[in-house]
Amino acid sequence: MQSQEEKKYKNPVAYPPCGPVMGIKRRGIASFKGIPYAQPPVLNKRFKAPESLAPWTELRPCFESGSASLQMGGITIDSPASYRMDGKNEDCLYLNIWSPALSEADQLPVYVFIHGGAFATGSGSEVLYDGHLLAQQGIIVVTINYRLGALGFLATHGLYEESGTAGNYGLLDQIQALKWVQENIAAFGGDPRRVTVGGQSAGAYSVTALLLSPIAEGLFHQAIIESGSIFSISAFARLNRGNLKKSMDNGALLLKTLGIHDDIQGLAALRKVPGDLLAACSMIKADQTNAPPAFSFWPVFDGEILPQNPVTTLQQGKVNKVKLLIGYNTDESSLFIKSHTNAGIYKMLCYQIFGPEKAEQVLSYFSLDDHHSALDRTKEVYTYSAFLIGMVMLSKRYSELGESVYFYNFDYDPTILKFLGLNSAHGMELPFVFGNGISQRRTSKISHLSWIMQHSWVNFIKIGDPNFQSDYKGKIAWPTFSHQAPEIMVFDKKLRIDRLPNLADLEFLEQLLFHS
Repeated sequence: MQSQEEKKYKNPVAYPPCGPVMGIKRRGIASFKGIPYAQPPVLNKRFKAPESLAPWTELRPCFESGSASLQMGGITIDSPASYRMDGKNEDCLYLNIWSPALSEADQLPVYVFIHGGAFATGSGSEVLYDGHLLAQQGIIVVTINYRLGALGFLATHGLYEESGTAGNYGLLDQIQALKWVQENIAAFGGDPRRVTVGGQSAGAYSVTALLLSPIAEGLFHQAIIESGSIFSISAFARLNRGNLKKSMDNGALLLKTLGIHDDIQGLAALRKVPGDLLAACSMIKADQTNAPPAFSFWPVFDGEILPQNPVTTLQQGKVNKVKLLIGYNTDESSLFIKSHTNAGIYKMLCYQIFGPEKAEQVLSYFSLDDHHSALDRTKEVYTYSAFLIGMVMLSKRYSELGESVYFYNFDYDPTILKFLGLNSAHGMELPFVFGNGISQRRTSKISHLSWIMQHSWVNFIKIGDPNFQSDYKGKIAWPTFSHQAPEIMVFDKKLRIDRLPNLADLEFLEQLLFHS
């Protein structure tokens, strides 16, 4: 039945505290795109925590997504054609909403998704993350933009002197978006008491950072983590590894390149540097077999947003306790580790990730022989160090703290992926979860698997349990994960339950990285 507002305006209209917004309705789902959730972080607001917007009074058309964060591309589609800044802007703090609700009384569960892209690329408005199909299952979907690269994560001594923290502006954006959801989502039919935050890749790193941040306490009630954790930051941010001093020293090197003094007096000049120059300095290429970039900008253990080393926080149990759905793809690293990898590149990566004092132990444990090539070993070690170890640590600890943890492995690799050399690579689960680009008719193995994964995610968002309440062909029960029973759901042509593989290898690397 059409509401009086829809009859009046011929479009869905919502009246959240932030101000009235008009969206578009298609196939029973109202979408509101490009809603600002904070003031533009530009000029003197650059490199500062986001600030709330004053409510607006005039009806705001929200038909198109807001600008993506200023970026140069490279991490996903690594080609010169992707090195463009068109349609991207420092004024980027926008979110999108898809809602099937008819009124505020519906109080539907909410899923807030944080995009990936190595903290250097991406947008919550990419077609891959369109929330229409998930919303059709009875949830509200929210996707967000946040500041990237240097604009989101630059740490310098001057910035620290100014505010007592440095870096992590992108994480503060995510926290601000979650606060906005708490204050406004009821007007779209959502229940602010049932918010699940989720993310993939850098989004997963972000979600795990939020799990450890006291500033994010109470802003979400469940978490979905796809392929990544903040504990594995050294595999990508190899120059600073999240360390505040090293991050500020790296920032000082950038300022020296720009001819700016790294002190509080130099901040005015820093805030006048062209944004596209900062974005160009922030580009991360997909090929991790190259030497790391001169500058890399990732979250920082700053003493405030992340009060201490995340491993210590986890060990002490100083976490935001929520239920978890968490997992990885079998061939995560095939997106990053290229076929030209040889023994020298393998050794170089081990030294960069583990440091000279531990690299030789890794090279000895994961040695090369007739059955293990340099390419195979590099992919194996990189998948463990960049993605899997931290997720397993988090899952074991949350289980010990009494929280339900559901662990998965995406192991489906259709012929086309094998032909491209990607197999079940990093990010390949996303089309299956969101359903975009995959037929919804369940007439093929791909479409049936996508249907199962979509509904498993939605079940978790709704009731904290991914298991189906009704039968379907091939149904099996997804058990909870624990240190004593590390059982996982494997999403493949046929579903199956397995023990997490290679536990001895993971234990070796965990001890080496975090306990020695």
